[in-house]
Amino acid sequence: MREAQRTAPSIIYIPHIHLWWEAVGATLKATFTTLLQNISAFAPVLLLATSDVCHEDLPKEIKELFINDYEVFKVRLPSKEERRAFFEDLVLNQATKRPVSKNNAAWRPLEVLPVAPPPKPRPLTEEEIRRLEEQEEDTLRELRIFLRDVTHRLAVDRRFRAFTKPVDPEEVPDYDTVIKQPMDLSAVLSKIDLHQYLTARDFLKDIDLICSNALEYNPDRDPGDRLIRHRACALRDTAYSIVREEMDEDFEQQCEEIQESRKERGMGSSKYAPSYYHVMPKQSSVPGCKKTDPKCNEKTKMPAAPVDASTPYSKGKACFIQTFLEKVLKSLIP
Repeated sequence: MREAQRTAPSIIYIPHIHLWWEAVGATLKATFTTLLQNISAFAPVLLLATSDVCHEDLPKEIKELFINDYEVFKVRLPSKEERRAFFEDLVLNQATKRPVSKNNAAWRPLEVLPVAPPPKPRPLTEEEIRRLEEQEEDTLRELRIFLRDVTHRLAVDRRFRAFTKPVDPEEVPDYDTVIKQPMDLSAVLSKIDLHQYLTARDFLKDIDLICSNALEYNPDRDPGDRLIRHRACALRDTAYSIVREEMDEDFEQQCEEIQESRKERGMGSSKYAPSYYHVMPKQSSVPGCKKTDPKCNEKTKMPAAPVDASTPYSKGKACFIQTFLEKVLKSLIP
């Protein structure tokens, strides 16, 4: 009651007042009556009560509430024809018609738009990039340590001795014409040192290359070729078995994510690779050997210590051998 007076104009609604009046006690009835009488006649507060009992049949206390300045409205029950006429228009006419749209554009077919691309990631700061690269390098360092261990275990196995170093072109002259991409375990170690393996899958690709080269160059014709083919397949199976059993799949997945992240950032694998791995060969200090002489360069990859300048061999061992052979050929050919 007090809230209704404070927020006037307002309505105090009491549905089924006769049921409510029977349910409450005498104290609440007296309180309700007192508060209702305290509302001034000119206050904009409406007391609205409903009941399915006729006004004459209501209790005396309820009827006395609606004596002064109150009106009683009697709602007659509709007949069968009146109910049919009311619901006929509602069900048959209004409910079956589509509501009129105020905006005709709402009924037009909508244009099929392409799916919006995902938002671009926030660019990293220099400090965040530095920390990310350090974390990636720590992970790849563990990968290199593991791959070196696997390669070492393969290299010390006597069965795989033929695959530990490159094929000697003097022993096998036609090897380069048959095999276009040679590979061996020493080259694998060099690629590990140069940080060229970002995943174990890349490492196993070179192991596959060693095996496929051996199978391609050594056809199944004689026992020697069959032995090399057998050992090449054993090398491949052994490498795969070690990697599958000893490497965690989550770690390999992490390496693949690093590889993809570096590709997106345009970062190569040579940033942290040792710069001192490839060194220039020492130039020969022998005065008689010119740098432009290809024969002399091939023979003097490891220059010998010069002999006394007063002797005829002061040009070095390689040039001396070449000169000696030319003299021998001249003496034999008339």
